[in-house]
Order: sequence, then C-alpha cells, then structure tokens
Amino acid sequence: MSSSQTIGLSLEIRFHPQRVNPFGRVSPSCYTKAVSLEQHIRNYAARLGFSLCGFTRLSPLPRERFFADWLAQGHAGEMAYLGRDSQRRLDPLSYFPEATSVICLGYPYSPPALPEVDWRSELRGRIAAYAAGEDYHDIIQAKLKTFDALLRENLPGLWARSYVDTGPLFEREWAYRSGLGWFGKNTMLLHKGAGSWFFLAEILVSIELEGDGIPQAYCGTCTRCLTDCPTNALEEGYILKAPLCISYLTIEHRGPIPHELRPKIGNWIFGCDVCQDVCPWNKKFSQPRNDLVEELFPSLSELMQLDEARFRARFGRSALRRTKRRGLLRNVAVALGNSGNPAAIRPLRLALDDPEPLVRSHAAWALGQLQDKEARIALDEQFRRDEDEQVRREIMLALHG
Repeated sequence: MSSSQTIGLSLEIRFHPQRVNPFGRVSPSCYTKAVSLEQHIRNYAARLGFSLCGFTRLSPLPRERFFADWLAQGHAGEMAYLGRDSQRRLDPLSYFPEATSVICLGYPYSPPALPEVDWRSELRGRIAAYAAGEDYHDIIQAKLKTFDALLRENLPGLWARSYVDTGPLFEREWAYRSGLGWFGKNTMLLHKGAGSWFFLAEILVSIELEGDGIPQAYCGTCTRCLTDCPTNALEEGYILKAPLCISYLTIEHRGPIPHELRPKIGNWIFGCDVCQDVCPWNKKFSQPRNDLVEELFPSLSELMQLDEARFRARFGRSALRRTKRRGLLRNVAVALGNSGNPAAIRPLRLALDDPEPLVRSHAAWALGQLQDKEARIALDEQFRRDEDEQVRREIMLALHG
C-alpha cells in the first residue's frame, strides 16, 4: 500500500518526509489534500465503527484545583492511583512531548429496551448495559490498533499513542474539548445524537488537528440524574462521590460494602445505569433487545453456584471479570438479601460455605435481611463453625441487629 492510500479509502494525501520535525510531529505543510486531513480521519473512524470523532490541541488542563479538591474530599474512594502522577493527567505534554493533538473517539453500545422483570420473585440480578457481550476493551483496542496502522502508513514519521479507559488521561475532558459532547450533571458526556451510550477512546498524535471546539450544554434545569441516584452519589457542580456510587461499589471497591448502602444497591451486581436511564436525552436511543434479558438479568441463584473455573469460563472474556469471582458473589449476596424473597435462603446457605470470607460475610448479612426462621438457624450453625472474625461479626449483627 502506497503512502497515498488507506485501507478501503482513497485519501489523496501525498507526504514529504523531509518536513517532519525533530519530535516526529507532522505539520500541515507535510501534505497536500483534496479534502482536509481531519475529514479523512473522521471517515475512517466511521468505517471502523466509531460513531463520534473529534480533535483538539493538547495543552495543560485548567482543572488542577477542582481535581485536587475532589481528591482531598475523599471522592476517589479506594482509587488511590488517581492521585498519583496527577501532572501527567492534567498535562499529557509533560510526559509525551512528541504529542501535539488528540483524536477523540466515541464507540457506541446499544442501550437495551428490556421488558419489565420482577427481579424479586425471579431472583434476578442486574448488569449495566455496557457490559453485555465481549469486553469492550478488547474490541476497541483491536480497532485502535488498525487505526494506528492506518495513520502511520499515511503519515511517515508520525508518533502516536492510543488509549481506551486505561491510560492516565482525563478522557471525558479531552472528548468534551474535542466536541464529542457536553458534560451532563451526572458527569457523563452527552451528545445530541447518541446520548451517553458510547465508550471513549483516544489517540495522541504528533500532527496538528483542528476540532470543532467545546459544544453547548443542553441539560437546562433538569436534575433527574441527581435526584434519582439511589445512593446520592451525584452532587451539583459535576461532582461524583465514588464511594457512594453503585458502579464503584460493585466493581472498583474490593472490600465489604458499607452496611448503610447495601439496601440501596437493589439488584445491581455489576455497574449501574440509573443516571443514564432517567436522562431525557438517553430515552430515545433505547432499542428492543429481548436477547439480552438473560445476560443483563442473570439468575442470582445460578451465579452463587459458580466456582472459580466456572466463573472464568462464563466471564473470562467479559467486563465482569474485573470484579473477580469473590467480588461478583459478594454483590450477588447483597442482591439476594434485598429481594425479600424466602427462596433466596437456599443459595445464601450455599454461600455460607464459600471459601471466600468476603462472600460468606455478605451472605450472612443477606440472611439477616430475610427475617426467616430457617435463615436464623443457618446463621446460628455458621457462627459455631466459622473461624473468620469478619464473618462472625456479620452473623452477630444479622442475628441481633
């Protein structure tokens, strides 16, 4: 393939490698073009399945005070890594002097319009829509690899570095500045033609790209996402308090879930879509997906029976692998306790024999929520044989409040 072609596209770009600058940055004078380089990049992004594509020049972000205050108030929870190397997050140029611009991409996922499920009687959990199917990291990283190869083929001397939800970048900030959407009050990025139902990815590049600028916000006076959050994790001023967020609690948080928050989690066992579901901008993008009912509303009783091998077999290529088995079954136990259904006693008694104290302790709490004679008998028996202090404390609280 020559430097004047792309995979599946005729870009009509001709390069002059001798004009590449010392850092590998390619200046606009390095090519002539029938249409803008930005439009060529947008076209190929669309062919790869990226429904949104924007650009912005890199510069230090004016968010140092906001970020420092957010961290100081403990809103990051256990995500201590966010406070490390903050300068790199605020200014990518300090770590990547080769970079000039960032290509920001949005990859859509379909918000399912699912039928009503009586999860309490059927003992079904709930999984966030984005986690359906194969892990999005794997899908998007493969597409970014192809995108990267395309850019290097057509821009000799190009420096590029791609990320999808893994690097030290403020993804939504750069996407906002590149025109991919405005910040909703739930801190999600919103686009008039896509709502917030899309993943973000970025490619830092050593070329000068001109974007559309910062978009207008269209939330108006609506505060549905703030008022409908079950745990009050959202606050005016675009503040997300991670330690209260159900997504954080069911995925990032590794230890015991605070007692006062367990009843508010409902049947969410991986992530949470409440602040997206209630957003007026999102409602019109839902699509009927009856085929996803079993995946997004899995049987809690079946999940509680997963050993390590079966967990890996079922979720090894899914985003749910992030919770690890013990984290998922911890969440399952909480959902069973919130069901109020005596049928939950059987799987919870099974969980009292789990090798993980974290699972056993949450199963003990859940049995206490059911207020049933059979549950109390199970807790009494477990107290006599369990040697883990955390489990024993949970049993005592379950039995005596």
